[in-house]
Amino acid sequence: MAFPDGLHSGAQSETETGAPHGARGNQDNDNTDSGPLAGLVVLDFCQYLAGPSATLRLADLGARVIKVERPGSGDGSRRLALQGLVSDGDAVNFHTINRNKESIELNTKDPEGLRRAQKLIAQADVLVESFRPGVMDRMGLGYEAVHELNPRLVYASITGYGTVGPWVGKPGQDLLVQSLSGLTWLNGDADQPPMPFALSLADSYTGVHAVEGILAALGRRQNSGLGAHVEVSLLSSILDLQFEVISTYLNDGHKPPQRAAFRNAHPYLAAPYGIYDTADGSIALAMGSVSKLGKLIGSPAVAARTDESAWFSDRDLIKRDIAVVLATGTTAHWLGILEPAGVWCSDVYTWEQLVGSEAFKALDFIQDVARDGGQNHLYTTRCPISFLGSAASRSVSRPAPRLGEQTEKITQEFGLEQGTEEGSTVVHKSEPRPTPGSGPILSTGGGVPSRPLAGLKVLDFGQFLSAPSAALRLADMGADVLKIERPGTGDICRHMYISDCVIDGDSSLFHAINRNKKSLALDLKAPESQKIVAALVKEADIALVNFRPGVAAHLGVSYDQLKALNPALVYGEITGWGYKGPWRDKPGQDLLVQALSGACWLNGNADQPPTPFGLSIADLFAGQDLVQGVLAGVLQVRRGGAGSHVHVSLLEAILDAQFEVFTTYLNGGGLPQRSAVNNANAYIDAPYGIYETADGYLALAMIPIPRLGELLGCEALQEYTNPESWHTQRDEIKRILACWLVKETTAHWLEILEPADVWCADVYTWDRLMHSEAFAALEMTQTVERADGTKVAAMRCPIRFDGVRADGGDNGPGAQGSDSGGTAAGVGRAAPTVGQDTEEVLARLGFAADSVRHSTKG
Repeated sequence: MAFPDGLHSGAQSETETGAPHGARGNQDNDNTDSGPLAGLVVLDFCQYLAGPSATLRLADLGARVIKVERPGSGDGSRRLALQGLVSDGDAVNFHTINRNKESIELNTKDPEGLRRAQKLIAQADVLVESFRPGVMDRMGLGYEAVHELNPRLVYASITGYGTVGPWVGKPGQDLLVQSLSGLTWLNGDADQPPMPFALSLADSYTGVHAVEGILAALGRRQNSGLGAHVEVSLLSSILDLQFEVISTYLNDGHKPPQRAAFRNAHPYLAAPYGIYDTADGSIALAMGSVSKLGKLIGSPAVAARTDESAWFSDRDLIKRDIAVVLATGTTAHWLGILEPAGVWCSDVYTWEQLVGSEAFKALDFIQDVARDGGQNHLYTTRCPISFLGSAASRSVSRPAPRLGEQTEKITQEFGLEQGTEEGSTVVHKSEPRPTPGSGPILSTGGGVPSRPLAGLKVLDFGQFLSAPSAALRLADMGADVLKIERPGTGDICRHMYISDCVIDGDSSLFHAINRNKKSLALDLKAPESQKIVAALVKEADIALVNFRPGVAAHLGVSYDQLKALNPALVYGEITGWGYKGPWRDKPGQDLLVQALSGACWLNGNADQPPTPFGLSIADLFAGQDLVQGVLAGVLQVRRGGAGSHVHVSLLEAILDAQFEVFTTYLNGGGLPQRSAVNNANAYIDAPYGIYETADGYLALAMIPIPRLGELLGCEALQEYTNPESWHTQRDEIKRILACWLVKETTAHWLEILEPADVWCADVYTWDRLMHSEAFAALEMTQTVERADGTKVAAMRCPIRFDGVRADGGDNGPGAQGSDSGGTAAGVGRAAPTVGQDTEEVLARLGFAADSVRHSTKG
């Protein structure tokens, strides 16, 4: 099919040979030995989205990924086609999730197939599996069994709800996990029912966490010579996605989230935050002064709102007053007034508008991954992580493999036909194998540290959420993170309140993002500070920034400036819109990025205006993408390579979070058509959605409609025997279902559907969830304490290493356990006060405090 309008001139530029630049990689799937993970062998025992998205990212970063599939049918997502889009026999979404991989068919239930799998595992570096707990053990491929076979293997398990607790056997499906996590009460307006986030965010974010854990464990292996068991769950990950707002809930009297009654965009943020109608479209307004905005738009009522404390409590009244005025002018009119005045605002784009823009073309974010012999073109996104200045700054992908395409090749290369003596370990020669204790050290002590990043030194120059959230994850996994803050005021996020929750002088938001860090007060604009920065950089492994392009250089902390001091440094940078194009210098703010990315046209029902996701998902995904990039960069250094400049933009991160549905659009699926009834995903058939019952709500995922009608005793549903009707008539089906389900309680329907293995779930609030045994089994909360005794309830890292939750704390006498009574690596430290570690850091570096007083005092 033709390339979508507006894309061809940017993403399809012609080289001298006439081939599309970056369009197709090697068609034979040979490993291209490039990227920071080159030489590592990864085995993908996964299906659908969470696990395959993790191995996709490892492949994007240079690892050789071998997909182990059941003979004949393969990964179930080969047949799970959104909008019915299929290319060369496989669903289009399968192609995008499984590019850059090879495929081998192995029947592990057959003794010969199992033997071959074991021999392949003995030569691998990483194994990723996403079965329900116990399935791999029954195959003979559980962690304990393969650890004996290959002690260096990093084994990653992805589950729905963890490995203990009453929900262990529940289906690990995205909509169900969203519904049980409390997430659906953040979207939409206050008078609306729970509204799902209309993307597979649980799957995607869990895949991100799996990659982070794998890379951290590979780094630890460089010192210890031993692998690890990395565990993540969909429920823990979707709770971590909410960590900033759940932290406020935990420290603010357990008040439930208060969605705005009018144009809610974030339940904890004050007016004017939201999306408003204009005379010809919509406009997004982020945080800012209400009274200043009122003056600019010519509204006396809004301009009179000078009491900042009322911008949250009166936000519905304020937003309605703003809406009345904005509806009288065009979007361009208001942007012409507001943008020059420094107001954070933007247009609200559809995907069609986005891909036709010069800003999108400048990203060079689309590639063609069609197979030889398949359809002419198959377009998808690229990896959002760039290694600037390297030959392979932007990965070029190979097509997804046909089922079993490399079976013969892999069988011969890895010697799978030959017998193996019992207990022997075969080493794959593409990856160096240092003996334990050799090479660069990642830990400060002997043995295998429970905190895999112990000894890693990180400088956090970031503010607000994106880069500091990346630094938080590194700290959770044991890195020594030093937050560099301006003297006196510190990170602006200290004073950015959500729900007016203040703890010991700092916002709950700051506490949530900055636990487990130290703070150095330093005025980067003072000449004396450069000596301190130089000393810190020379001993650092990672530096993180999230300034607008050019600001870091002005402050003396750009990549080139710091690389000159430490060539092995891994420099992680987040920008709003990348380094090129007309949006380069726009404010990199989450709501604005959502608005311009097309994401706001996925949420809510068809008759609703563009609806933002009720969380800072661009910031959060960008932060975790950066973690993946910098850990890959550190691993490259530990394996003898050079330092690197890792870059992620908020726009690319949020597009990557949409890659499954965005790819559907790029390949002829059309713009998203939201359901008129109970929309949960614009591209998924009925009954997918959340429905009201007699006493609550019920989430229903995918199931054949006649079968559902039979189970529910609804004859009207049984008439929809044509699977095509489940999409073409989904609103009609959903209306019938909504009228039927409201007759009985949620428990009544669950008692019928769950024993029949229907993918369904109750819809919980945070309060209900946190009083459940399932939540207690997760061990996701802890209490941290400041030096002055201030206690803060906090979330924990969603990643476990060898059964231990990573939370950045130290083990030892007096260490508190989790609130739920489980075991963890220790308890983390509370977020620091401004500059609380300045004296200690300066003394360690050999600076006398009075000699640098101008650079450390406000």
